[in-house]
Amino acid sequence: MNRVEILAPAGSMDSLKAAVNAGCDAVYVGGTRFGARAYADNFTTDTMKEAIDLVHLYGKNIYLTVNTLLKNKELEKELFDYIKTYYEHGIDAVIVQDSGVLHFLHEHFPELPLHASTQMSLTMGEGAMILKATGVTRVVNARELNLQEIRSIKDSTGLEVESFVHGALCYCYSGKCLLSSMIGGRSGNRGRCAQPCRMPYQLKIDGQDRGNGYYLSPKDIETLALLPKMIQAGIDSFKIEGRMKGPEYTAIVTSIYRKYRDLYYDLGAQGYESYEKSHTAELAGDIRNLSDIYNRGGFSKGYYEMHGGISMLTTNRPNHSGLPVGKLIKVTDSQMVIELQEDINAQDILEVRNKNEALYEFTVKTGENKGGKITSNYKRGIKLQKGYPVYRTRNNLLLGSIREEYLEKQTKLPVRGVFTAQVGSPMKLSLNCYDNEIQVYGDTPQEAQSQPITEDKLVKQLDKLGDTNFYLEDLKVELRGNLFIPVGKLNELRRLGVEELLRNIKESYRRNEVKEYGYTAYYGKRAEEPLYVSVLVQTEEQLRAALKSKEVTEIMLESDITPLPDLLNLTREIVQKGKKAVIALPFVLRSITYELLLQNKSILEDNTINGFLIRNLEEYELVKCKLETEKRIIGDYCLYAMNRSAGEYYASLGVEAITAPYELNYQELREISDIYHYITVYSKLPVMISAQCLYLTEAGRDKLKDNSSSEACSLRDAGKAVLTDRLGNGFPIARHCRDCYNVIYNSKPLSLLSCEEEVKTLKPSAVRLDFTEESEKEAEDLLEQYIDAYLKGIHRTEKGSDYTRGHFKRGID
Repeated sequence: MNRVEILAPAGSMDSLKAAVNAGCDAVYVGGTRFGARAYADNFTTDTMKEAIDLVHLYGKNIYLTVNTLLKNKELEKELFDYIKTYYEHGIDAVIVQDSGVLHFLHEHFPELPLHASTQMSLTMGEGAMILKATGVTRVVNARELNLQEIRSIKDSTGLEVESFVHGALCYCYSGKCLLSSMIGGRSGNRGRCAQPCRMPYQLKIDGQDRGNGYYLSPKDIETLALLPKMIQAGIDSFKIEGRMKGPEYTAIVTSIYRKYRDLYYDLGAQGYESYEKSHTAELAGDIRNLSDIYNRGGFSKGYYEMHGGISMLTTNRPNHSGLPVGKLIKVTDSQMVIELQEDINAQDILEVRNKNEALYEFTVKTGENKGGKITSNYKRGIKLQKGYPVYRTRNNLLLGSIREEYLEKQTKLPVRGVFTAQVGSPMKLSLNCYDNEIQVYGDTPQEAQSQPITEDKLVKQLDKLGDTNFYLEDLKVELRGNLFIPVGKLNELRRLGVEELLRNIKESYRRNEVKEYGYTAYYGKRAEEPLYVSVLVQTEEQLRAALKSKEVTEIMLESDITPLPDLLNLTREIVQKGKKAVIALPFVLRSITYELLLQNKSILEDNTINGFLIRNLEEYELVKCKLETEKRIIGDYCLYAMNRSAGEYYASLGVEAITAPYELNYQELREISDIYHYITVYSKLPVMISAQCLYLTEAGRDKLKDNSSSEACSLRDAGKAVLTDRLGNGFPIARHCRDCYNVIYNSKPLSLLSCEEEVKTLKPSAVRLDFTEESEKEAEDLLEQYIDAYLKGIHRTEKGSDYTRGHFKRGID
């Protein structure tokens, strides 16, 4: 039986060595380009080659992250040479976010296994199967899925499934977050996230202040208790998050998950259950060590058995919470006494808190046992009180033991050898390490005149493997006759054998050289047609405004604008007004909504619907494969065609029109403008799509299961919610209760009203206005202004400064 892979993060060479020594089965690493952790201590070309060799020496796998969106010049001018080096050297797989990168790599490196990154937000096997034709062998599922959904992907696709089991959790569906990008220009889609989700916000509902907190900050996940269920769900790889963390973190987390994974397979399901029951203190100790090394407000089990809620969030503190170790029992003006509930060690760092506010931090000089007391001075003026809790944020003894066991020691590989020698023939040394066997030859020994070499002396000399990666597990010696063999010649033979064994292992992973050929991505030219206006609406008031405007050609309806049985009332009204009706499908499609749409497929097949705006591959499969009708398929911005290769890929699937992404500037859009049919000129941009619900958070509730397909959330009647940051910027929140996700919109609308000349040089088929919370009158006024500018040639400018150009002018790195 194949065991679930333990996949460890390696943000540096030290972390990689720690992961190998701690028993991982594979590591994932970033190079100097195109990785989602641009600020990690990523691997240079030389250190990457060294890492590939080292990992393969120990029989592990190594996966390269190319899990960002690539601009066109990067893909066409840089990607081939970047991947070619590591492909030929033996990289085992590449983790990819960008569909254009998938398409490109499969074309140029057809034998290279590709893993679809969690940034692709794959939620169903229906979406994953679309990628199978592009060389995808593994899916890193969206982290929001429960075990049943993961099992379904595995069963329906036959692809490997990789799931996060420990570490940090994003608030947003990975790959769908623009918050850092829009606030400060540091795009998570380019590996430069500034983590604004870890900042405090004020929450208001209907204008009423509901308090301040870290509302967008999830706890880290820890899933040891779910390990049997995760294995039984068909997960092939347990992925540990943490490329930005240190080697000590990598080592301890890897070793603990490896330990319990092995116990499960060694003992079987029933034996493992018995072990858990009889070793509760041991398990608690291991979880305590995980907490000591890093936790955010404790741990959650993620989404595996929960749809979302307050228990998954750490609203009071966004960083390492440490471990509670005691409380103040006496306080004077400059001295405090702490009663301990845990053992502490010399050089531990302790922190006194009032609730979650850090008041004073200090380093312990000498250790003390649980139940004991320690006294420490503190700075005058700090207001400490009896009863305040004390936390440990650095466990010096634990860190020291991790370094000693996993960082300072070198794991050695067992070698079995055979040495043969006789007069008249060269000495021969055969070495075997696992399935790798080599033979090397030395000088021809002579007949001994007085003191022939003994077997013991020969073994002793050949056993001196020193600081090599090997130890001699067994050596058979075949000596024929009384032989004289100089010690230096044995040493030379031993060194030659080790070098050849190393070379043989490394070379076994090499691939043949790939010959470069010209990249000929082609995207069919769009038919020339007069520019028209397309409007996306979320309310019936906005729909009325769009219907009044004779210049509006196309209206996109959010699919949950009204209950599905009533949807055709709106599409018929649109058609009667001589306009085209397009249904905008959800930002995230999960199985419950998928089944709901299938149950109502006759509605979606109605001839009043001209097409569908799709936002993920699950929706592409639904429209293309499940509906018995040929309707226009339009890709929204979040399908991310950042390069010509992505445009070519979507065109090959039959996606007839693509909306330009929001993270390219004017010059970058102009370079590949022929692939874009739609340019969005007005929108409050969606900066987060989350399975979490801020209304649940405010109510202090959890949601353990999805709603049934026809039942809206019990909080559907709650008022309008807004998150406000420290600078006073308000981010509106939209609930999509039918599909159970929140959308957080940017604080200022994107407006390209006065950029009409530049937009027109891009020659889009249509300009799009996306309405979110605008009233009917506001929508009417906006339509009039944009129609004047884009269709009537009347230059208009924005009023005031409460808008943004987004990245149209500035772009992102």
